[in-house]
Amino acid sequence: MQPEVQILTGTAGSGKTDHLLDEYRRALQSGLERQCPGKTLWLSPTIRSRRQVLDRLPGPDLPICFAPNVYTFEAFAETILKSLDEPIQTLPELSKRYLLRSIVDDLISAGQISYFGSIAGSSGFLDLISSFISELKREEIWPEDFSRACGQIGSDSQQKDQELSLIYRRYQVALHEMRRYDSEGRFWSARTALQDGMWGPLSEFDLIVLDGFADFTYTQYEILELLAARTKKLCISLPLEQETRRGDLFAKSLVARQILETRLPGRVSTVYFDQASSNTARSQISQQLFANPREIVPSPEAGQLKVIAVAGQRNELEVLAGEIKRLLREGVLPEDITLAFRSTLEYGDLIDETLTAAGIPCFLGQEQTFSRFSVVRAIFAFLQLEIENWSFDSLMSVLDSSYFTPHWPEYQGGQAVRSLSRVLRQLKIDSGKADILHALENESHKAAEISARYPDRLDRKAAAQELRSAFQLAQRLFTETKRLSGRELFVTWIEILISLANEFGLPGTWADADPDTDPLAKRDRQVWERFQQLLFHAVAEVERIEAFHQKQAPPLDLAGFRSLLLDLLEQQTISLQPEEAGRVKVLDASQLRNLNIPYLLVGGLSEASFPRGHREDCLYGEKDRGALNQQGLTLKLHANQQQEEMLLFYEVMTRFSQQLILSYPAISATGQPLFPSPYLTTLIDLFEPQALHVKQAGELNPLPRPEQTLSRRDLRILAIDQLKQGRPGLFLNVFQDEDLQATVRNILAATEMAVARFEQPGFTEYEGMLTSPASQRAIRERFPREYEFSTTQLELYLACPYQFFAQSVLGIEVPEPPELRTNYLKRGIHVHSILTRLIELLQEQGDRDQLYAAAQVESLFHELLEQRIADDFVGTRLQQVLTKIEKQILEDWGSLFAEQSETYARQFDELWDRVPAVVGREVPFGEVPGEPDSSQQQYQYLTLGEGVQETRIRGQIDRIDLGSINGQKYFNIIDYKTGRSVPSAKEIRTGKKLQLALYLIAARRLEMIDADAEPFHLGYWKIQETGFVMPLHSYRKKQIEPLSGEDLELLESTLEVLVPHLADLIRQGVFPVQVDQGVSHLDPAFLSVCRISQVESYRESLGKEIDLLHVPGPDAESESTEEA
Repeated sequence: MQPEVQILTGTAGSGKTDHLLDEYRRALQSGLERQCPGKTLWLSPTIRSRRQVLDRLPGPDLPICFAPNVYTFEAFAETILKSLDEPIQTLPELSKRYLLRSIVDDLISAGQISYFGSIAGSSGFLDLISSFISELKREEIWPEDFSRACGQIGSDSQQKDQELSLIYRRYQVALHEMRRYDSEGRFWSARTALQDGMWGPLSEFDLIVLDGFADFTYTQYEILELLAARTKKLCISLPLEQETRRGDLFAKSLVARQILETRLPGRVSTVYFDQASSNTARSQISQQLFANPREIVPSPEAGQLKVIAVAGQRNELEVLAGEIKRLLREGVLPEDITLAFRSTLEYGDLIDETLTAAGIPCFLGQEQTFSRFSVVRAIFAFLQLEIENWSFDSLMSVLDSSYFTPHWPEYQGGQAVRSLSRVLRQLKIDSGKADILHALENESHKAAEISARYPDRLDRKAAAQELRSAFQLAQRLFTETKRLSGRELFVTWIEILISLANEFGLPGTWADADPDTDPLAKRDRQVWERFQQLLFHAVAEVERIEAFHQKQAPPLDLAGFRSLLLDLLEQQTISLQPEEAGRVKVLDASQLRNLNIPYLLVGGLSEASFPRGHREDCLYGEKDRGALNQQGLTLKLHANQQQEEMLLFYEVMTRFSQQLILSYPAISATGQPLFPSPYLTTLIDLFEPQALHVKQAGELNPLPRPEQTLSRRDLRILAIDQLKQGRPGLFLNVFQDEDLQATVRNILAATEMAVARFEQPGFTEYEGMLTSPASQRAIRERFPREYEFSTTQLELYLACPYQFFAQSVLGIEVPEPPELRTNYLKRGIHVHSILTRLIELLQEQGDRDQLYAAAQVESLFHELLEQRIADDFVGTRLQQVLTKIEKQILEDWGSLFAEQSETYARQFDELWDRVPAVVGREVPFGEVPGEPDSSQQQYQYLTLGEGVQETRIRGQIDRIDLGSINGQKYFNIIDYKTGRSVPSAKEIRTGKKLQLALYLIAARRLEMIDADAEPFHLGYWKIQETGFVMPLHSYRKKQIEPLSGEDLELLESTLEVLVPHLADLIRQGVFPVQVDQGVSHLDPAFLSVCRISQVESYRESLGKEIDLLHVPGPDAESESTEEA
């Protein structure tokens, strides 16, 4: 008996689906009455459309449906295959990639891949091959057909054709021999089973319905032929017009109808469903979208439609969220609302973030890749650590990760991580596992020896402890990661990976968390459990494929395993979404096919969304595809893509039944204008301008309008804005919300700070002025009367009080980068140490002239430099190279110093009775940090000021030279400078640079030189430039004369009051945010801490500046002391 075949055509909304549902209900009812259920079959294009059909089937006449047999085409094929006596198993995407990888690797090893040789081992090549094979199989183009067509067109790239054919053929043979089918091959296998009469539970039908399809693949047409022979009636709906006015839009369906009429048995009739006359927006879109513009009569009615242009993606989502909340307030059920985008991935986390903040329950229909989740990225970071040979960045990314919580005593609750970070920065080792371990071991032993040598030095003990902690943690990490250094089978690597994750404490991150109050911990646990399942599944699939090849894959090193694992997991996704019921659905446009959606919102309709830009195929271009199609293939062409884009847009725009809201971002994230999709413009033109105009919404201004307030964030911002305008009502209401009370208190505190910084004259407690009693007590305890200030501290305070506060009060240090670079501080220490020892050795020879013999000075400098460098730990080869370069620089400096010494000797041999004698080298006064030199006399601190103003100063004078002129003794105070800049005479005289002047006063008052010796000059020895310079000497005078009495008196009187004044300011907690821009050695990192640029804007208008060099009179000073 020939079946009755009906092709139901009509535009969207014409009633095809409703008619088919009625037919299907009658068939189901008839089957129940005859006690023969299961004699019907309904095929839908998507899972969602299938679910909607099942929801709509029950009715008054059919309250219960037994065996409704509603499937997707894929699920129908799966049902047939599962019913076979020897079921053919599916080939998961993961297995497909591994199979293709093994095939390609075998061909590479056999030397059969040359055209793709440079990329054949890459993941990108697998993507190309997998996609191309899928396309061929969708159109049932067999390997031999493809090979034949390639041979007939005479392509210039025959080698490419042969290699692709070979890979495809090997792949198909493997699937056949393994009795597996991929996602495209399931239709082939199902078709073959049906041809062999293996119908399983679905054998004879009264009615078969296919609804929601626009066309079919080659294999699906063959299945339809087989289905038609098994049913009394076959109904197929297609989106088509009675008179073809929109050929491009319905091109696929036109071809499909012709094929169906040709191939299906029996009488094929076409039933056209004409849309009921209606002036609705949906009817206008359904009947006129993409029609000839000359024939379109714009509709005056667009009540169901709204188009919004919004400034930026974030604003667009907020506007759409506002529209959804409006619908919910009007009583619309959440499940009746769908928000769609061309691709939700293009909006990232903004969708979930915005809707959640707005309090909208939502369901994201797009599954997410595993690599998106931080817990999975942490697992791969564990492997990357070993691959990068413990680079500093990879090491700290693991150790600082919240997912690294091992139960190791060496971990010390995370304190050992900080120790390791500091030590590696100090040692300048930024990579190399062996170098790191060797350096830590050496430095740990050296520190332990020094600590034992000086048992009373707490700083030495702390340094030894820190090095020991760092070394023990690194050693434990090395022990646990030893397994990563070998070559293992894939299954063994998976076991190692899971074991390592457990050893590193990954599951401990969420072990004690409450899933009800900590959703992130709950999500991490779920992802980790699913990820482990995926790993075990990967192992099983890999072993199955290897068993098929009857050979075991060679062991992999860690890099190979990581690359393979990433490749296998690339397409794997996970869904952690709750149930859809009671939630707004957020879907991709492709998921809307054949759905009935009461309220549809479509966002992101910019020019890049519809149509998608055509990407040229990397394997075969448009010309090649056309040539292959002339040989009987059916490859997709660019023109077909345009037709598919139009049809997809049409299907999306006609899915609504109550309201359609469309939006697009009119401004990009960079502020550039964006244009709507040309398809959207075409849709707008279907309506008269007064009926439908594009509403401009959203602003770059973050302040929401009252009617746009969606979230607590918006409410908070709006409340603050109204409060500033003198309307506190909303702010007081916000304060009643318990969840926002802490936030409100923070806002009030921030407001108080802003007023103080930007409206109140003078510096305030928010700009470095410690005013609270607790802070005052703490600062006095930090700097008691017996505290000894260093000259460096005082100069830093004058240059940048806030940096002094951060470093000397709070103890904040700028972490040194671990990368090898010039360490100017260490270079200066080397030079100072060498020069001190050099002078000591030359003095031991007895003749002061030896101090200035260039050849001897240079030779001894180089010898001491060699010893100094040898004492430093040099681990890596790069360190050795850089140390060699540093040594060369210092050798050059040694030569310069030798020449400078001769020049200095000649100069003072002419000025003085004879060349100067060095009477002081590295002369300490006060408690100077560092190892005490037993050969040096220890002087007490220098005292300046009297009574409560008494201030103690400590320091270390690099060098004191003594000589005489006509019997009168004179001395020079010398400070070695390895940098290029030196203070000016003005800076020294005003006290802005007080180091040398303090050294002069200390040398005289502490009797470091003979009592009858007078100061000759204060000088800097610029080692890399000109040698000895005297800032206070006027170079307009040819004759160098001793310091004048006026200068000496000025220096002494200035510092006598200035230093106690500075100490008093420090003890009062005066650390204003102001910077001496002329000081080059200030650390720029602290500029971001003090935010000096903000203060600079108000410096003059609000008087935010303090002259630290200005010492108030005795009355004011006594008042400030009493207040303190």
